[in-house]
Amino acid sequence: MIIALIVRLHNLTGKPLWADEISTLVFGLGHGYQGIPLNQLLGAETLLQPLRPDPQLNSLDTVGRLLQESNHPPLYFALTHGWLHLFPAPQGYVSLWGARSLAALFGVLAVPASFTLGWSIFRSLTTAHLAAMLMAISPFGVYLAQEARHYTLAVFWIIASLVGLGAAVHHLRHRWPLPRWIVGAWVGVNALGLATHYFMALTLLAEALTLLVLRVWRRKWGWATNRWRIGGAIAGTVVTGLLWLPFWQSNSQGDDLTRWIYDNDLGGWGWLDPLLQTLASTVSMVYLLPIQQVDDAIAIASGLILLGLTLWTIQMVWRGYCTQVADPLVADGMVLLALFCLGAIAILLAVTYGAGIGLAQVFRYHMVYFPAVIVLVAAGVVGRWAYVPSPAPARISRLLPMPGLARFRLARNRVIVLILLLGLAGSFTVTGDLAYRKIHRPDRVVTEIAERFEVPVLVAISHQSHGQTGRLMALAWEMRSPQYKSLLATSQFYLDHQTCDLLGEQNCNTPSATLRQALEQIARPFDVWLINYEGKASLKNQGCSYVMTKRVDGYKYQQYRCR
Repeated sequence: MIIALIVRLHNLTGKPLWADEISTLVFGLGHGYQGIPLNQLLGAETLLQPLRPDPQLNSLDTVGRLLQESNHPPLYFALTHGWLHLFPAPQGYVSLWGARSLAALFGVLAVPASFTLGWSIFRSLTTAHLAAMLMAISPFGVYLAQEARHYTLAVFWIIASLVGLGAAVHHLRHRWPLPRWIVGAWVGVNALGLATHYFMALTLLAEALTLLVLRVWRRKWGWATNRWRIGGAIAGTVVTGLLWLPFWQSNSQGDDLTRWIYDNDLGGWGWLDPLLQTLASTVSMVYLLPIQQVDDAIAIASGLILLGLTLWTIQMVWRGYCTQVADPLVADGMVLLALFCLGAIAILLAVTYGAGIGLAQVFRYHMVYFPAVIVLVAAGVVGRWAYVPSPAPARISRLLPMPGLARFRLARNRVIVLILLLGLAGSFTVTGDLAYRKIHRPDRVVTEIAERFEVPVLVAISHQSHGQTGRLMALAWEMRSPQYKSLLATSQFYLDHQTCDLLGEQNCNTPSATLRQALEQIARPFDVWLINYEGKASLKNQGCSYVMTKRVDGYKYQQYRCR
């Protein structure tokens, strides 16, 4: 846990604040976005006002604002409200370190939770301990933990739910009745998970599919003994999920906030993207090397090494299973986790290819099976290098001869140390911003504006929902840095809100009439920076000439000079 904490806090504020994290802070403080004027010239103070803590607001204000303006359940945001007030507000604004440290803390708690999951399924301290170590240094886990978002808390509930699944399977295998308290705890954990992130439902669906496969495959287990109790757990979970349905349907901005995920081009070679993203996400749960901000040769070499490590790990997990197949407890545990992972991946791909909703192409959404991969790899490594089984069946002995004990221990130590060192290197690859960089790069945009800064600046963004508000706020937040003091003092901002049915319509991709009128009223000279408008706008009638267009992650920005 100490190692996990050190890694997750390393360079915690070194990456830029981006729109989704701003959403966490705005709602966590209890403000919401509706107080920010649209279609008006704004100063930085007005635009960033929702990031100022207000002691008169409480967690109920947070929950109310969130259910009114956003499409997320409120548990993490309510916890964020209390957490943020533990930290001083530098210059009157919320502490970024404080905001991200809460996610890091829940990421640390996933370490003992993974130990519990490994023990509950395999009854092996070695497997449980290795699972905890792999979780502590998982690059994917570090990536989630350095986001001021609810993913690490969701991962914690996913682990707890998998503990419930493991307990259910354990009792089914032995034909024991599942205790009622376990049923109640399982339902409660699932309810808390759904109150943290709606994609917990994908985990629960994968669990249900796993039970269904086992029901067909392991017919001699105690299904009749536990029919009502397993059914009660499923029914209770479904009821707690349905409670959120009215809030999810009533949100007025839900379609605008989730529209980006439907922009899912699977034509041509694009159909491979979901598969490649799934593979990359799964590999990064254990290994990662520099692939961003490095030379192409280094990125390609890193990719080839990761591919080799992946193939090596897959065969190691398989041979670990073969070594332990004589032990029903271990073999059934590995089958359980493998079925769950395959079920979760199948669901993500089915939604992506079948419904055109690109869940599989978003790295962070692969959290729904992340803990199971960690424990499954731990079990495979233990089986391959640290497990001394009872006499194996003849077919296994022929397939995988056991080495001498001295050689066995030496290989075990070297391999496990190598895996842990590679995982640790991957974690610092993430914290060093050489992989899993922020999805939006407001810092790059502000740097460009500052380099070209000569006269006052107006930054306008095409606006449909508070997602665009967050993008503009991220730019103003970056300008608060001391080296941009003069730029911030002479900058104005504009949320160019336009009503449109589908993002991409022409009337949403060019500056509105209200923005053009505002440009005519501003004292010359000044520069206009248009953010996320498609195509090159014509501002000749407003006396502004086009200069250039560039793109970075999350932003397309165009400069115009008005003289």
